Amino acid sequence: MGIIKKYYDNILFFQFEQFNNKNVRHLFTSKVGWENNEFDKLAKLFNVPKSNILCLTQVHGTDILIVDESIINNIGDFPIEGDGLVTNIPNLVLTTYHADCVPLYFYDYDKKVIGLAHAGWKGTYKNIGGKMIHLMNNRYGSNIDNILVGIGPSIGPCCYEIGRDLAHQFTNKYENYNHIIIERDNKVYLDLWKVNYLQIRDKGVKDRNIIVTKICTSCHNDKFYSYRKEKGTKHRMIAAIGLISNLEGKDEH
Repeated sequence: MGIIKKYYDNILFFQFEQFNNKNVRHLFTSKVGWENNEFDKLAKLFNVPKSNILCLTQVHGTDILIVDESIINNIGDFPIEGDGLVTNIPNLVLTTYHADCVPLYFYDYDKKVIGLAHAGWKGTYKNIGGKMIHLMNNRYGSNIDNILVGIGPSIGPCCYEIGRDLAHQFTNKYENYNHIIIERDNKVYLDLWKVNYLQIRDKGVKDRNIIVTKICTSCHNDKFYSYRKEKGTKHRMIAAIGLISNLEGKDEH
C-alpha cells in the first residue's frame, strides 16, 4: 500500500513511505492520541512553532491557495478559505481536515514544492488533484516526472454509497474511467480513490509515483473518524505536510 503506521509519544499517525526523506515531513493523524492539543503535537512532530501551521476554512470546492510571502505576512488578518494549499517555503506546515473525504498529498522532490488538497465528492468531481498538478507546473515549473502524489485514507468504494443521480454525473463526465461506480445489492457506490488516481494519471504523473493507500475510514473506524459511519461526527483527522530545512542530522520520528 505504500503507507506505514507510526507511534510517537503514544499518538498514532500514518505516512507514505515514498515521501520520507530529509526535505519533507508529512503525516495523517488518527483517533489514537490526538484528542487534545493537536497543534501542539503537530508542532513537536514537525519541529516548528504553532504559528507556522496553516489551516483552511474548507468549502468543498477546488480553490487552491498559493502560500507565498504575502500570505505569510498577513496570516490572521483574513480567513483562509479553499480546499488546497501549495508552497515552496520551508518550515511551514500545510494542513487540511478529513473525516471520509480524500486527502491528496503532492511533493515535487526536485523543485522542493509541496501541496495538499481536500477532495470530497465535489472536489473530486471538479478534479482538484489535476488542478494542483497544473498549478505546480505553471507556478513553480515542476516537471511532471518529479511529482509524487499520495492518496490517503478516506471512505472507500466498499462503504461510500451514493444516489443514482450523482453516479450518472460521474459516469457522464468521466466516461473513459472504468469501474468508478460499483453496483452491489441494488445500491450504488463511488470509488473516490480510483477517480482521483485516474485524474492524476491523466495529468501525466507516472504510476510508480502515485501511492493509493486504499484504507477505508469507515471500515477502520477504530483508528479513524468517519462522518458516514458515525452519522455526523464533528471530529476530524489532519493531513499535514511541510518542507523542513532545520532537521538535517535529526532522526525521523
